[in-house]
Amino acid sequence: MRILFIKPKHIGDSLILTPTIVAVKQAYPQAEIWVAVRRGCETILAGCPEIDEILTLPGVEKADRRPDDLWRQVKVLLKLWSVVFDYVFELGDGQRARLLAMLARSHRCYSVKTTTPMKRWEQQRFTAISGFDWQTCHRVEKDFYSVAEFLPLPGPPPPMRFDRKFTRPWKSTAALTDFCVMQTGTRQGFNRWHKEGWREVGRQMLKRFDNVVISSGSVAHEKEEALWLLRELGPRVYCTLGKATWPEVADLLYRAQLFIGVNTAAMHLAAACGCPSVALFGPSIEDHWYPWQVPYRIVTSDGYVSPNDPVERYAKVKLRTMEQIETHSVLAACDALIRGAPRASGS
Repeated sequence: MRILFIKPKHIGDSLILTPTIVAVKQAYPQAEIWVAVRRGCETILAGCPEIDEILTLPGVEKADRRPDDLWRQVKVLLKLWSVVFDYVFELGDGQRARLLAMLARSHRCYSVKTTTPMKRWEQQRFTAISGFDWQTCHRVEKDFYSVAEFLPLPGPPPPMRFDRKFTRPWKSTAALTDFCVMQTGTRQGFNRWHKEGWREVGRQMLKRFDNVVISSGSVAHEKEEALWLLRELGPRVYCTLGKATWPEVADLLYRAQLFIGVNTAAMHLAAACGCPSVALFGPSIEDHWYPWQVPYRIVTSDGYVSPNDPVERYAKVKLRTMEQIETHSVLAACDALIRGAPRASGS
């Protein structure tokens, strides 16, 4: 049996797909699993040995585009046409993902429940469209139950997957044993917290741990902030400066006592590595993205808002900002998690 999952979204979304892939492999050990994701997402799937083939699609944003993208897209389509799939699952809920699913050669082609109605000609190409209402659940559950509706799977969804055998030590921190990881950087402006808050959290964490490792991306503003924090916090602090690969970041998270960060792919990787996590959320609904199956605390500017109407809840959450998150709330969440979910050194 050959199965294709199509999800050309962000890096964290690719990792969120891994519980479904693991469950499919457990239920159907002989299945050959293919995944189609956006370029740049394939490396975070390096820790999921259940995947047999990864197809990478060109990025959507201008900054991610390349001159040879058209040719690369053609090569992906030719590769898809070279095989026949028993099942194709479109989980991206987007026109691009649907088109790719429709072009694949398959016996059965299914789509996640869409946020906007499909056109008649799209509906005709799909065998069926999932009826699972995922608007109020975690995105792991969205993928899992949308697939399980057509391909029986043992539930509930398992943890996210980055097998420790596929991690790689980041040499600068290989000898550290008592440390936390702070993910301070993010490309998305609405997800950024102020550097003064990170400085105070870093200072307090140095009273609780021997070292702090700052994880940041390679974008200029992320590196600039990380370097500022290094100067402010002193010699017991290390920073990846965007140079650590996902397997190297995974090694750090498997060994760290605590992860503190914003809603990014690194937060989901921390959950995949079993690292207790404190997650800062601004105008994003934590119900959809909280750290999956790991001890965690969520910090927002106004606590958890839970009206009966999901639309009202979403409207209230959209008014939150990262700037309004108070440092003492982050520290209180860290201490509560440290007390409630200790990890042995080097575990």
